[in-house]
Amino acid sequence: MKAIFTIILSTLSLLFSTVLQAQDSNVHEEILNGAPIKIVTPSEPDGNKAFFHVHGWRPADAPHEADLDLNDPFYRQLLEDGWIIGRTAFLENGVDHDAHTKALYDLKNRIENEHGPFELLILEGESTAATLVLRIAEQNPDLADGVIAKAAFINLEDKTADSYLTGSPSIPAILMSNLTELDGPAAYLAAAEHAVVPPVMRPLLRPGHVNVNWMERLSALDSVVSWINGETPDRVSDGTRQVPDRQTGTAFQDGALVNRVTAINPYFGNATLGYHPDELQNAGITQGSTFIFEVHGQQRNVYFGESYGDVPLGEWVAFPLADDQILIARNHQSAILTANLSVGDEVRIYPSE
Repeated sequence: MKAIFTIILSTLSLLFSTVLQAQDSNVHEEILNGAPIKIVTPSEPDGNKAFFHVHGWRPADAPHEADLDLNDPFYRQLLEDGWIIGRTAFLENGVDHDAHTKALYDLKNRIENEHGPFELLILEGESTAATLVLRIAEQNPDLADGVIAKAAFINLEDKTADSYLTGSPSIPAILMSNLTELDGPAAYLAAAEHAVVPPVMRPLLRPGHVNVNWMERLSALDSVVSWINGETPDRVSDGTRQVPDRQTGTAFQDGALVNRVTAINPYFGNATLGYHPDELQNAGITQGSTFIFEVHGQQRNVYFGESYGDVPLGEWVAFPLADDQILIARNHQSAILTANLSVGDEVRIYPSE
């Protein structure tokens, strides 16, 4: 009886969440000129402004889909503020800046044909897509009003490459990168000093690659919108922000920290765990040490470091995320396939002896 009651409560909770989502927004998916797209419109639009997140490189065999997590606080806030949200998965996984730019034009035209011309369109790209949005700011400024480039790969040398950048943006461009990847953005900032619209840089004061939280994304978006409206930001400013405190649900049982898998990344095989980094620190698990990771009755030794490259290929690594959770991965291998990880799985962490 208790199990049945639990199932009923879970079902009601899911239905209630779905109803709230339906009231807050309308989600539309289709294949547009060969590219999967997703368009989310708010129930109460604020003018006709839109935000496109542009994903970076994905393996050829990764899912080909326009993913969008509407439970992410960043997107929930955008919808509450009346933004239209657009995503395209392009024609295929991989990197093709010319084809990807066309897919973004297609997405823009598709939405404008239904809702009218945008008053404002912001592109946010990460990793290789950060390079793409900077390239758009240089070569296709009519596509967007401003761009946010997170962890961009900067190529100022190879003129034959489609990723080549000239340092000549003519629309507002914000570069955000972690401490370990500031050389490229700094070089771009210097190269673009005399551009029509010189870019700005917002370093994130932690190591990693695209290790950014939703508060930092909102802050960057607010900054680029203010910039478009006439308020020019400082050339360099700290982009680091803290996320609000949360209840982690971590329990201490039989010498282990117990929590759950909160998210999985099917494109790269990583998983997010609900622990707060301070909980590991308080249990004696410090960065630079190893811990025992247990799920589905199997245990593995995991290095607790700062980024994927802290371990050899195929080895297990974990590190703190900007949103105060823990990411667990295998360097260039799939942790979720190896350990059969799914959202909601109970996991245990034991300090190594």
